[in-house]
Amino acid sequence: MKKIFLILSACLVIYSCGSSNDDITEVVVTPPVIENKINLTSSYNDSAETVSLSWTLAGDNTYMQYKIVRSDSQNGPQTELLTVGPTQFSYTSIVPFNAYFEYQIIGIKTNGEQVKSNIVKVERPDIKLLNLKTFDAQFDKNTGKLYLLDTDGKIALYDVNSGTVTHQISTNATLGYSDIGTYNGSVELYVPRNDGWVDIYDGNDLTLKAQVNFGMPLISTVYHNGILYGSSSNSNNSVIKSASRTTNTIISQSPQLYYNTGRMKKSVGTSVKLYTITQNITPIDLDLYNFDLNGNYINHQDDIYHGDYPLNYRIFETFPDGRVITSSSGSVYNSQMIYQNNLPSGNSKLTSFDFDSNSIIAGNMSKAIEFYNINTYTKTQTINTKKFPYKVFSYNNKVVCVSSTTQLNVQSYDYSNVVPENVMIEVFNK
Repeated sequence: MKKIFLILSACLVIYSCGSSNDDITEVVVTPPVIENKINLTSSYNDSAETVSLSWTLAGDNTYMQYKIVRSDSQNGPQTELLTVGPTQFSYTSIVPFNAYFEYQIIGIKTNGEQVKSNIVKVERPDIKLLNLKTFDAQFDKNTGKLYLLDTDGKIALYDVNSGTVTHQISTNATLGYSDIGTYNGSVELYVPRNDGWVDIYDGNDLTLKAQVNFGMPLISTVYHNGILYGSSSNSNNSVIKSASRTTNTIISQSPQLYYNTGRMKKSVGTSVKLYTITQNITPIDLDLYNFDLNGNYINHQDDIYHGDYPLNYRIFETFPDGRVITSSSGSVYNSQMIYQNNLPSGNSKLTSFDFDSNSIIAGNMSKAIEFYNINTYTKTQTINTKKFPYKVFSYNNKVVCVSSTTQLNVQSYDYSNVVPENVMIEVFNK
């Protein structure tokens, strides 16, 4: 009986100790702090060149308005696109033609406090702007080297196969229309200058190899079989001169004519035929100067129209068989400068021409490259481009296109002083 009493007493003591209020720890639950955030997401549409932005909120949702800002470089200065109201949570923006963008949303509270969203990036690796005001381009179809001449006197060498500018120089001169050719087995670039010199550059690295003095301001040069030809940009000295690439001395020149020289394009057969279109005069003339294969002047022939049909010295090529094509309407003349017809391009304005065995390849300012049968002139194919074709070149089974990032005011007769502010290179399969 005594043992039972002691056990009950021990149980009462244990219970009493466990029930003491002094040993109870009170747990206080603190609600989590929700940070004010704006969560931004984006979706880029390459074909439409737009980016769709949408954002959600966390924390205090009482924003008075949202600013939408964009930067054109990583962590660069931001430009405010627009401000939207407190109930708008999406926006679609047309993006400028650039390789990189950043977008951000800035929420403005009633007390003026700003809450910034995360930054979303739009990267377009296919866009490689060259930052060149390109007025002239030459292309080596054997190597894929593209030579770009800038209105500020820069020359860039672009490798189509690698998609990179490999060399660039500054001449500190006003340049004219150039040509490429082969001398002693090496490709050379021939660049005329308004101070009367033709600079001769190595086609691989733009090293200056030689200079030829023509003694008159030059607008254009062409090269054939060791002989350079230069046409004057000075109406008081309207002649074409030939010069030896070997001796760098003048061989011959045409007689002084009235306003009849201009940009040249060559066609070679039993003689060197130099077709010229005059610049900055009215009426515009198409002329033909014949030199023998040794560079000696033979004769001159003027066209019979004097501007009755479209002529544009900036948009000007010769067919392999000696025909001439020019102007935004694709006006074709035969080898005797008799007008044939225009290409059936409708209201499209053409910007440049090249040829393969079957086709005339024409740049079109409606963001397209068009193919026309080289004999019948009927349209056979169209390739859409991202930007505005300025120069086109046939390259095996591809077309290389120097594209302007902005549309140009192309005219039937001339578009002097209108050149791209910037260009990119596009390459397409035929």
